[in-house]
Amino acid sequence: MEGAKQFWETCHRNDSVPHLSGVQYDKTMDFLRLHDYIQPGIKVLEIGVGLGYVTQALYENGITTSAIDISDAAIARVSEYCENTYTIENIRQLPSDYFDVILCINVVQHIPTDLLRTELRHFIRALKKTGTFALQFVSNTKTEDLGANATMADIKSGTLCRSPSFMSAMIETLGGKSEPVYECNGLKNGKVNGVHVFHIQKL
Repeated sequence: MEGAKQFWETCHRNDSVPHLSGVQYDKTMDFLRLHDYIQPGIKVLEIGVGLGYVTQALYENGITTSAIDISDAAIARVSEYCENTYTIENIRQLPSDYFDVILCINVVQHIPTDLLRTELRHFIRALKKTGTFALQFVSNTKTEDLGANATMADIKSGTLCRSPSFMSAMIETLGGKSEPVYECNGLKNGKVNGVHVFHIQKL
């Protein structure tokens, strides 16, 4: 993980737009099918803050927002908008049964499977029973899991693809139930053939 952390620290310190998500708030909410879930008084956790546009917009809309990222520089970018911030090293400090909404976009494809399993376990733990965890991931038609033997090149390029069936089964073993809410197949972007969004509830 140290190599990946250093990579993302460098990206954030250099404002490396090609590597950091600059997706605006409304587009993110549309893509993750979350507009109806974002209401005054809820608590939201954002996983991977990119350039901070979503974090800032949540704050400006009166949402109690927390954020987690692998990069200290990323957390510094958004800390003024957050109730609490976390890094992967202190993920165990996430409060249990606390968040109404957790959102994750353009992150999973950079995380090796062993680490992803650990992180998802804590995110599902932190979700309220009545909450929704919106998770985006990418797939490849020829494989169930490209994250098991991830190289640093794969991590940097974001090509750690998993099939929907693989993701659903893993989520269930971690105490969650997944519902597909978006699917786009037939892409021709190197190893990436599909993009998916699950809404996850705690079992």
